[in-house]
Amino acid sequence: MENHQSVNPQSSSTFSQIKESIRDMVRLQRDYQLSDELFWEAFDRRVLRNVPLNMTQYATMTVRS
Repeated sequence: MENHQSVNPQSSSTFSQIKESIRDMVRLQRDYQLSDELFWEAFDRRVLRNVPLNMTQYATMTVRS
């Protein structure tokens, strides 16, 4: 029989934030099909720095530039 360890609540929260940010990136690429450069710029901000992005506003701004 396997022993299951409880997950640290803080790590669970971090995992949840990472999942949410990755979902945002998938939506951003699916809906706006950004260039690789813009996608990785958004990835850096959203996933690595954990800065919330308004995906629609971000995509609109980057398309205009």
